Amino acid sequence: MCADQGIIPEANPTFEGRWGAPFFMVGQAPGPAEKQTRRPFSGRAGKELDRWMLRAGFRDPEEFRRLTYIAALMRCFPGRNQENTGDLRPPPAAVANCAHWLDAELRLLKPKVLILVGQMAISRFLGPGSLEERVGKRFGERPVMIPLPHPSGQNRWLNAPANRERLAQALAQISELRSNFAP
Repeated sequence: MCADQGIIPEANPTFEGRWGAPFFMVGQAPGPAEKQTRRPFSGRAGKELDRWMLRAGFRDPEEFRRLTYIAALMRCFPGRNQENTGDLRPPPAAVANCAHWLDAELRLLKPKVLILVGQMAISRFLGPGSLEERVGKRFGERPVMIPLPHPSGQNRWLNAPANRERLAQALAQISELRSNFAP
């Protein structure tokens, strides 16, 4: 649909998961590595996310992926910015085009835990608010929502010690939930 509307040059939807996974992770959009591999969080940000999930109590990255359905607000790579220093922010039209897929997956899969990665995903589910107000806290009951900052190397939010502590609190909450829900 986005390619037909001229939003992106080609459609290359990227998502991964298994039926019955207790965790459901929502990010912003795939990057250039994910466009090639067609596996969510397979680039540099994914390596950082893997380190975070080890801190959250998963035995290895594959256990995390086995227990987590991974999707995004925009399912295809939106492209690079004009300076070629980062990825484009998903256009609202593309997010709207993908919303029915995300809503249907959530309805069908009924995850116990929703991990929201980055400000766009957090705002989609919790409304406007700062990362400082959200990361390190849990929201809702079924699914429980745990906000995380984006693991991109370009994200400077984690440079502040207080924000690194917020991330540690969020990962501890995921760890607690993992021990409650994961086999």
